[in-house]
Amino acid sequence: MKAFVFGGALRELRSMVAAFSVMTIVIAVCLAMSPYPAKAHTSQQHFTVGMNGPTSTIILGQFLQRLVTPHTINVPADLINIPNDAFEDVFNTAGPGYTPDTVWYRAAFTVLDTDQGGQEKSYIEMGQPYLNDIKLAIIKEDTRAVIWRDRVGDRLPKGENDVRGLLHLSEWPELLPGDYWLTIAVKTNSAHIFQAQLVPETEQIANIGRNSFPKGIYLGILMVAFGVYLTLGVLSSDKAVTWYSAYIFSLFLINFGVSGYAHFLFTDLWYLTSDFLTGTGTAFAIATSVTMWSYIIELDRHNRWLHRVMTTYSFLAGLGFLTATTDAYITFAKLFFIPDVILLSTLLIYLVYLGIRQKKVLEHSFLMVALGVPTMAVIAHLLLLVGVIPVNAFTTSIYSASSVVHLTMIAIAMGLRTYKLSHRRMNAAASNQRASQLAGEQRAFITMLSHEFRTPLAIIQRSSEILGLHLSSEQDAVHNRLGTIRNNASQLSGLVDAFLTKDTLDSATFTTTREPVAIDAFLADLIARRHREVPGQNVNLINSEFAIVDIDRILLERAIVNLIENARKYAPGAAVWIACNRSANGYVYIRVVDEGPGIAAEDLSNVLNAFYRGREAAKTQGVGLGLHLTRRIVEAHDGSLSVNVGEKGGTTILIKLPFNKDATVLKTNDVLLRVIGGSKRKPSNRETDE
Repeated sequence: MKAFVFGGALRELRSMVAAFSVMTIVIAVCLAMSPYPAKAHTSQQHFTVGMNGPTSTIILGQFLQRLVTPHTINVPADLINIPNDAFEDVFNTAGPGYTPDTVWYRAAFTVLDTDQGGQEKSYIEMGQPYLNDIKLAIIKEDTRAVIWRDRVGDRLPKGENDVRGLLHLSEWPELLPGDYWLTIAVKTNSAHIFQAQLVPETEQIANIGRNSFPKGIYLGILMVAFGVYLTLGVLSSDKAVTWYSAYIFSLFLINFGVSGYAHFLFTDLWYLTSDFLTGTGTAFAIATSVTMWSYIIELDRHNRWLHRVMTTYSFLAGLGFLTATTDAYITFAKLFFIPDVILLSTLLIYLVYLGIRQKKVLEHSFLMVALGVPTMAVIAHLLLLVGVIPVNAFTTSIYSASSVVHLTMIAIAMGLRTYKLSHRRMNAAASNQRASQLAGEQRAFITMLSHEFRTPLAIIQRSSEILGLHLSSEQDAVHNRLGTIRNNASQLSGLVDAFLTKDTLDSATFTTTREPVAIDAFLADLIARRHREVPGQNVNLINSEFAIVDIDRILLERAIVNLIENARKYAPGAAVWIACNRSANGYVYIRVVDEGPGIAAEDLSNVLNAFYRGREAAKTQGVGLGLHLTRRIVEAHDGSLSVNVGEKGGTTILIKLPFNKDATVLKTNDVLLRVIGGSKRKPSNRETDE
C-alpha cells in the first residue's frame, strides 16, 4: 500500500514538473516576444543624415523593412517598386531563421543640405560576423539609379584597402542632398540574425575598443578554463569533468566566431574560418552539453537506456561540424536544434526526479538551477535562431548572459566534484595502506602459526609411526585409527607447507636459488621417490627428453607434487602421465595429464587464482592453493602455466620453462663422445646432473 501511494506521489510529481517546465518555456517565449525598449524608436519611416553621414549612431533596424523571397532580384531598383505589404518591419519581429533564400532589406532616408558629420567618415556596421554575403546599394529616389554599391561578407576575400573590424564594415559614401533608398541583400547558411547601424568613425573606433576588450577577456577565460578542466578530467579520470572541458572549448569556438575575431584575424588565411568555427562550435556545444549533463547527474548509472539515447544523439550532433561551411548546415540546424531543447529539458526533469527519489532535493537544487537557467536561455536562443521570437536586445543577449551564469555555477559544481574526488582518493589511499598493513600482519601471523604447528605435527606423525611399530600385534581397529592419525597429520602438515610456500612467494624479498639440472633425471628421480612414499599411486613418466634447466629444486619439486596431488584428489585411482619435451625455441614443455573427469568450463578461468575452489571442491579437502602456488613457482622460473580440458574429460597442465641451450649442447656432445669412444657404461643420473 505504501509503495502504491509513493508511486502515485512520484507520478504526480513528474506531472507537476512537466507542467512547470512547459509553463517556464511559455513564459520565456512570451518575455522574448514582448516589446523591449530600444533606442529612440519612432514611427517615422525614414532616417536623415548629412552629406558625410550622421553625427551620432543610427540603429538601422528601426527603419529597415524585410523581404524573404526565393525569386532572384537582379536590379536593386526593382526592390523599391515592390509594395509595402510584401515587406515586414525588422524592428521587434521574428527573423527568417535558417533559410537558403536571399533576404532583402530596404530603408528610405533623406540627405539634408547640411554637413552634419563634418569631414568625419561614417560606416555601416553589420552583424553577425558569420553572414556569408552582404550586398549593399544606394538608389536615388527620383531616378531609380544606383549611385553606390558595396559588398562584404565572411566568404569574400578582403582587399588591401578594405575596412576591417570585428563586424562587417562598409564606408558610407558622400551624398548630395535628396531622397534615397538603402537596399541590402543578405545570404547565409547560418541563422539569419541581421543587425546594422550607421556609425560615425569616432564612435566606431570607440565601439571597437569598448567591445573587443570584454570579448577578448572572455575568450581568454574560456581557454584557461578549458586547459584546467581538461587536465583535471584526465588526471581524475572523471568523465563529467572531461566533458565539461570539451563544452568550454565548444563555447570558445562559438564566441571566437561570433565575436568577429575569427573573421578579423584569419580571413586572409582561409575565408571560411568564421563559418567553420561558429558551425563547429555550435555542433560540439550541442553534443557536449547533453553528454556532460548525462554524466553530471550520473545517468549512466541510474538509467542506461536513456544514457545511450543521449550519447547517440550527441555523437550524431557532433558530426554536424562537417556541414559548417556548406548549405547543409541549415538542414543540420533544423534537425538537431529542437531535439536539443527537448533533451536538455528531459535531463532537467530527470534531475528533479532524482532529487526527490534520493531525498537530496537541497543537494540537487544547485544543479537544477545550473541546468535550468541555461536550458531556458538555450530555448529562447534557439527559438531566436529558427525565427520564432523577435530579434531584440533581450533575445540577443540572454544566451551570452546565461552562458556566463552557467559556466560560473558549473565551475563551482566541478570544483566541489573535484574536491570530493580528491578526498575519496585520499581515503582510498589510506584504506589501501591500512589494508596492506593488515595483510602484512595477517601473513606474519599465518607464518608464525604455521611454524608453531610444524613441531607438534612432526611429533604426532612420528609418535603414530612408533606406536604402530610397538603395537604391531594389536587388532586392525587400532592400526586403522593410527593410520587415520597419520593421514590427518600429514594433510595438516601439507596445508602448513602450502601457507608457508605462499608466504614465501608473496614476500618482497623472495628470490629463487637456481642450479643447472638435467630435467629428465629430475623428473625420473621425483616420480621414483613418489612411488616409494605413496605406494599404489598410478604416476608414470612416459617420455622425457634431456635438457639442462636452471631451477630451484625444492620449489619446482613442490610445484610438480602439487599437480600430482591435485590429480590424486580430484581423480582418485586415475592414471597420471608426465612427459617432458624439448623444443627448438629454447623451452622445455612439461605435461602433467590425468584421466579424471576434468575441470568444469565455468571454473577453468579461475582455477589458478588463490583460494578458489570449483563446484566439485566440496567433495575434497583443501584451501585452493595448489594450482595457484604452482603457477607462481613456474612464473618465478620465467616460465608459464596453462590448463586445458579434453573433450572427453581429463586435465592437461602444461608447464613451459626456458632451458640452457649451451649447457644442454655441451652435455649432449660429452655423452655422445663417451659412446663413440667405446664407453660401455651408461651415464648415471648423478653424472647427468653434473
